[in-house]
Amino acid sequence: NNMPSTIKKISDTKRQNSIYISKFVAACSVGLFDAALNFLWDETIAELRKRVVLFDLAYFYDAVITDEKQRLHYKTEDDLKNIDDWQLIRGCKDVGLITDIAFRHLDHIRDMRNYASAAHPNQNDITGLQLASYFDTCVKEVLSKEPDSTIISIGKLLNNIRTQVFTADTVLPICSSIQSIPK
Repeated sequence: NNMPSTIKKISDTKRQNSIYISKFVAACSVGLFDAALNFLWDETIAELRKRVVLFDLAYFYDAVITDEKQRLHYKTEDDLKNIDDWQLIRGCKDVGLITDIAFRHLDHIRDMRNYASAAHPNQNDITGLQLASYFDTCVKEVLSKEPDSTIISIGKLLNNIRTQVFTADTVLPICSSIQSIPK
């Protein structure tokens, strides 16, 4: 009963391209809530990875991979799959792609996915109401949210800093743009 109102929060375009949401719905319809949680989590992680790429991949890697030797192995979008889920959501919080409260909710869902879902052998149950709550959280905090224009602007700025030489004429608009960004 809760699914239709929650799923409507996801844009039609995103819904059409969300293969894991389709699997999530199918698993829910037959009561496989532990499998459904895996599909929901996979969709959420896939969306967070897309946001990291839209933001600034190099900056994200710099924030998440603190060991310099290990950092050398993280350069491309494909390398995101080598980042653990907890590192991904923590990194998204650290660079401002998700809020602190979203991080806390997602970290709890990650824990439940690891310890009470079909991801790993266990004898725990997930109820339909718990799953509905997790679904609502993932939709509200990640799946239905469009990337924040401020975050995209910051990503472009970071990329420009690394790739362009600034002149006095180009610095003034950038300074004005930075001053308009919320703290």
